[in-house]
Order: sequence, then structure tokens, then C-alpha cells
Amino acid sequence: MIKKLLASFLAGTTIASFVGCGRPMPPDERYAPNLSRAEEIRTAFIGGGGATAEESGGGSSAQPTGWATLTGVFTLDGPAPPRTPLSVTKDANICAPGGNAPLSEELVVAGDGGVRDVLIFLNDAISPEEPWTHPSAAPGKSDEVVFDQKECVFLSHVLAMQASQPLKILNSDPTAHNTKMEPKANPPFNQNIGAGGEILTQLPREEKAPFPVSCSVHPWMNAYIMVRDNGYFAVSADDGSFEIANLPAGVPLEFRVWQAAISFVQDVSVNGESAKWSKGRFTITLDPNDPSKNRLEVKVKSPS
Repeated sequence: MIKKLLASFLAGTTIASFVGCGRPMPPDERYAPNLSRAEEIRTAFIGGGGATAEESGGGSSAQPTGWATLTGVFTLDGPAPPRTPLSVTKDANICAPGGNAPLSEELVVAGDGGVRDVLIFLNDAISPEEPWTHPSAAPGKSDEVVFDQKECVFLSHVLAMQASQPLKILNSDPTAHNTKMEPKANPPFNQNIGAGGEILTQLPREEKAPFPVSCSVHPWMNAYIMVRDNGYFAVSADDGSFEIANLPAGVPLEFRVWQAAISFVQDVSVNGESAKWSKGRFTITLDPNDPSKNRLEVKVKSPS
């Protein structure tokens, strides 16, 4: 729309210039601005003040018919790879008590195949108000999110939070840590935290993907943080289960799924049927009346 308006405006300006060469015009007529056209272009650039269909529901003009909860479980399709001990090169008395080094958390699979720490989030840019966003998931949540570390391991390997929430970084170890965050949309963060200390910070911008967190003092430490504007996200529990409540029902919604060892999940089986999720994306329309239709049993192909 903007390109068409600009092309029309520039074409009109060019024609006016040619006409002016053949027939001199009074200065006030030749250079008088076309105020109505300028206002039309300005409005197209900044928007008309209301959410468009594309902003509200992924390009659909349909409106939600209520609220629904998306539930499911992520399991690994195939045998789980063994978790390897991390190489503890410093402060072994704290970081590997009893000589037991921490195990890798990039892919943690329960005995029944459930995959822990799988991130699923709503990818659509929807209106932050009803009927699209439930008050429980609306932007503006202000309770603190705690990100702790103990025995030189981040206690949350994958952490998801809203951009409005303060992030409290704790150090529950009797030795100093350096917390280094490398987001894409937010400013980088790299600060030392003394033994038993804490730092309060903010990540005010939404991220498109999780970003890595590490410790420069203990280089085997790693984790990931995801920041979203609304609360439509979940990280799978130890058994692979997840739940996202109060989603808009009756309209197509696009989600993305990410796992640390795989990145965005693509090769899956959903409720018994093979599927290919391009860059982790899938679309579902939730039923406000039948919860059984809103449950996903997802088998994730094991990374090679």
C-alpha cells in the first residue's frame, strides 16, 4: 500500500514538473503542497491506529470464539543419547562435589521418553487485548523471574519470561560467577556476581528465538532465555508435558517449537501422523468446547 501511494505521489510530482516547463505557473500554484495526499501517505506509514487482520490473527479476518488451553507432551522418537559429564576445570570442590561432575543438559530424556526443556511459543503477532489476548497472558506482567545457579549449573536450562518482567539473577554458590547473556533484540549483559549475590536486570524487548547464557569463569555452564511480550509460551516439564492456557480459540494460530540440541524442531510425528515443521512452525485452530482436540502428542526425531 505504501509503495503504491509513493509511486502515485512521485508520478504526480513528475507530471506537474513537465507541465510547468511548457506553461509557466504562478509560484504559489506550482509549489503548493498536496496536503490531502501527504496525509494519506503519512497515515499509511504510521498506521491508522487499529490492529489489522494481519496483526490480530495471522492474516485472517476471523475473530476468536472464546478461549482454549493447548496441552501436550514431547517425547523422543528413538533411543535417548547418554548424558555426558561436563569438563569441570575450576573450583572442583564446589562444581563437582564428591568428584561427580554435572551432566550435560542439552537433551534430557525421561525414562518413558519425555523430553525436558522443549520451548513452545505463539509466533503470531496478535492484538494485546481481548478477544485475542486473555488478561492472564497480556503484556505488562511485573512479577520477578528468578534465574539461579548452584554447584556451577544454571538451575533453569531453558527459561521463558515476558519482556515486562524483571529478571533476578542469583548466585547460590560460595564462589563468584560471571553471567553473560547474548540476546539479539536486547542489549548484551556481562556482569560478575559475587558469592551469594544477586543482580536485578530487565530484558524489555521481545526475542524471536532463545539466546545463550554462559559463565566466563566456569565455561562449561550454559543455559538459554526466551523473552516474549505476551505469556503464550511454555517449557516442557521433566516428563515432556506442557500447557499454554487461555489462548484465543476458533482462529488459526502459528506456534514455534525449539529444543537446545536440535534448535527449531522440524521432523516430528503429531498424534500418530508424520509431519515436517518448517523452522519449527506449525498451525492449529483450537476448539473452545472440546479439550481433546487441543492436545498434541509430539514425537521428536532424535538429533544425529
